[in-house]
Amino acid sequence: MEQRQNLRRRSGSRYPEKRQESRRYGQAPAMRGRTGRKKRRRGKKGTWFLLLALLLAAACGGGLFYFLRIGRAPSVEVDLTILDSPYAVLVDGPTGKVLASKGGSERIYPASMTKILTVYTAIQYLKDLDQKVTLSYDYFDALYAEDASRAGFEPGEEATVRDLLYGALLPSGAECCMELSLQAAGSEEGMAELMNREAEKLGLNHSHFTNSTGLHDENLYSTPEDIAKLLRAALKNDTFYQIFTTHYYTVAPTSVHPEGFTFWSTMFKSMAEETVNGGEILGGKTGYTQEAGHCLASMAEVNGRTYILVTAGAAANPSTELYHISDAFLAYNQIAGEQA
Repeated sequence: MEQRQNLRRRSGSRYPEKRQESRRYGQAPAMRGRTGRKKRRRGKKGTWFLLLALLLAAACGGGLFYFLRIGRAPSVEVDLTILDSPYAVLVDGPTGKVLASKGGSERIYPASMTKILTVYTAIQYLKDLDQKVTLSYDYFDALYAEDASRAGFEPGEEATVRDLLYGALLPSGAECCMELSLQAAGSEEGMAELMNREAEKLGLNHSHFTNSTGLHDENLYSTPEDIAKLLRAALKNDTFYQIFTTHYYTVAPTSVHPEGFTFWSTMFKSMAEETVNGGEILGGKTGYTQEAGHCLASMAEVNGRTYILVTAGAAANPSTELYHISDAFLAYNQIAGEQA
């Protein structure tokens, strides 16, 4: 009990300072003859390589930048058995190596963690994120009947594709997933086909998706390791990274909402703060159904390195409602100071 309380204490800088060093290269001294010309050419070639590297670094904003720090995976001692969630996996962001696992290869129901793949797939197929669409009336009655979570859009309301992406990932809006499915594939069944196609490309060999919302279906399943692999791949996309790490998003005024409206990340709104020992939690996607329990796929930066944690199956009752959030702190707080 004392160990759990200590690990839940949040310490460290909220916004770790990131420094970037640059190196200046001088031109080779002028020399006569072939040797001098070769050295000048080598000097110019080195300058071009430096410029190319700087341009690449500038282009790799957001998500991809974090995952270009490829190197040897750190040796960390993280005990996932103290988590309340029966299934969990911790993955090193830059290398994708599994650092700790607790039933990480077991089959689970991913619930709304499914929306990670929904949004990622929609980004691949919908190129104009500022395109305006009108939400269909066709699927709202079914969502009401399922008591599915919604972002707040109403039937017939106009929204941009970008609005729908944020609405699907932050407040877990099922209506956003349904409209994205129509726009990307013409139907939810068609979207599920696209999602399974993307899952196959990403090597999610133990997963299968039948809908875009994560509502329970016995044929919709995954594993914590597959969800971690999915999240790691999705975060390399700058658009996805920006959405995933956003705390809240405000929709522009519409005829239905003349003043617009704002929705929050279901994870961030449940946190008093995001700091963990040596860093902070940068983003996350929660999920819940009675069959899946409470789930969370999150990313944190600790001591300047990114990590991905997926937990699933936390029991569902009022006293454990936030145990998946608490588990994230329990796991991430063990990393700092344990790196070899």
